[in-house]
Amino acid sequence: MRFENIRYAVAAVALLLVVGCADDNPSSDSLGHVKGTALAGPTCPVEQTGDTNCQPKPVQGVVEFRQDGDVVDTAAIDANGKFAADIPIGGYIATVDIGDNIFPSCPPVEFEVRREIETVVDINCDTGIR
Repeated sequence: MRFENIRYAVAAVALLLVVGCADDNPSSDSLGHVKGTALAGPTCPVEQTGDTNCQPKPVQGVVEFRQDGDVVDTAAIDANGKFAADIPIGGYIATVDIGDNIFPSCPPVEFEVRREIETVVDINCDTGIR
């Protein structure tokens, strides 16, 4: 009977070691790549066809990837308005954090990240210019 108790104790310790050493980071197999742009427009009160000065401009801020209201990951928006991240497979809402600024106003964008497929998310923000 005593040998049986030792065997259970050893099995319990081994299980705790395996669980305790588990990696909290998702494996690359459970991650998908998302990339996109965050641009704001209009940039001129009256836009003329062909006027390159009135093209949408990059948003300054951070894209937040949310599930059930919680931020799962973030990606900085570069000087060209581009962002990218590797995040777990699943459904998300992308929001843009522009700090304390009122404009541009960026609507949330729903998207799905899938295995082995690059997901493109473009966020079109409103500058408020009319």
